[in-house]
Amino acid sequence: MSKYHPPVTARLLLGISGLLLAATLFFVFGAAAHVSPVLHAVKSWAFQLQNVDPVEIKRSPYDLVVIDYGFDRLNAAPLPREVLDSMRSRPDGRQRLILAYLNVGEADDFRYYWQSAWRTQRPPWLVPQNPASRGNYLVEYWRPEWQAILYGAPDSYLGRIVNAGFDGAYIDGADRFEHWKRTRPTAPADMISLIGALAAYGRAQRNDFLIIPQNGDALLSDADFLRTIDGFAREDLLYGENGPELRNSNRSILDSLRRLNWVTAAGKPVFAIEYTNNPQLAGSVLRELRQLGFVGYVSNRDLKVLSPPAFGCGQPDCSQ
Repeated sequence: MSKYHPPVTARLLLGISGLLLAATLFFVFGAAAHVSPVLHAVKSWAFQLQNVDPVEIKRSPYDLVVIDYGFDRLNAAPLPREVLDSMRSRPDGRQRLILAYLNVGEADDFRYYWQSAWRTQRPPWLVPQNPASRGNYLVEYWRPEWQAILYGAPDSYLGRIVNAGFDGAYIDGADRFEHWKRTRPTAPADMISLIGALAAYGRAQRNDFLIIPQNGDALLSDADFLRTIDGFAREDLLYGENGPELRNSNRSILDSLRRLNWVTAAGKPVFAIEYTNNPQLAGSVLRELRQLGFVGYVSNRDLKVLSPPAFGCGQPDCSQ
């Protein structure tokens, strides 16, 4: 059982961050251009990457669900369109949004694009494996060879996602620029350029295609980045930076809120996910996120199960 103590209230954090936000409103509203009307209706969301059961998702009350784009671990074939459409239809007849997970900062050795020869003959853009992260390899994401895998053709990763019928891409790995910025000063700009190119390609195929990056909120200070994205997702905003279920420092939270409030002031949603097995902590976290104006979700960090709504969103049907 983790130690639990009442957090600094969301009202206090909002008051302090509001002062910081006031000085940036002109910048934010000037930058805001791509605002998706369908995301305004999203009051709940869920995130599951393994063991996805289409029937369970169909029966769930969540307004938006992020999943991987294939049934099997190799993900060589996308989910059939009829399965995706079935998951999109909610029990009450309303439609939910289904987004596909896309990691742009790492290569995974279980993805369709992986070549077994890379283990001994690495391409120049693939970094040696981190022993602490089995199966995941950092990439030099600015390299044309990696970007050609990600987008630009129907058989590219994003091309497959669009053709499968997903409503958008949930982009992980945006924060990987942090690893490179000491040796490559253009690393943040390179990531912004990549996400902009992904958005342009996706919207060229479907003009309402959604782009929601996860983490890397330092990028939000760039007007072009904020203008391009439809929303932003953040892990471990309140807990988890210093260990499972440990409260982040007030300074860390306030710094993050200052940047995330640029998103909400631009009329775009912030999706926050926290990881815990503790129902008491889950309820407290969700209340705090709601007070902050963010759409919250709580799950296990392995994302192997869909959280029941009373735990994942804090309400029986996620709409209250």
